[in-house]
Amino acid sequence: MKKESNTTTVSNEINTLLTTGFSWQSRYSRNEESDKHGRWARLCFYRGLLIAWISRIDHIDRGRIYTVKDFFPTNGNDMPEYVGTEFEFGKAKEGVEKRFNEFLKTCC
Repeated sequence: MKKESNTTTVSNEINTLLTTGFSWQSRYSRNEESDKHGRWARLCFYRGLLIAWISRIDHIDRGRIYTVKDFFPTNGNDMPEYVGTEFEFGKAKEGVEKRFNEFLKTCC
């Protein structure tokens, strides 16, 4: 019996994750700190398709602000990009998933 390599196992796990629903990927920094260039972002995928990008800005007066960009229409008259802001990452993330679920209900 041939043993499966670790690389294949990891690839299969990632493929399974990306075909079951939402997955979030870190960009630039894997923790809550920005990288050395001040960048921090999280990407949202749905079944392997990039649907949103959340970036963070550390504002001097207002603290951390999360900028949300959706890459799908939120209603029939919108361009396929929503841009908004939140003060908490959790709320930004929930908003993306809620809007995308609403989008799926209207189109599918």
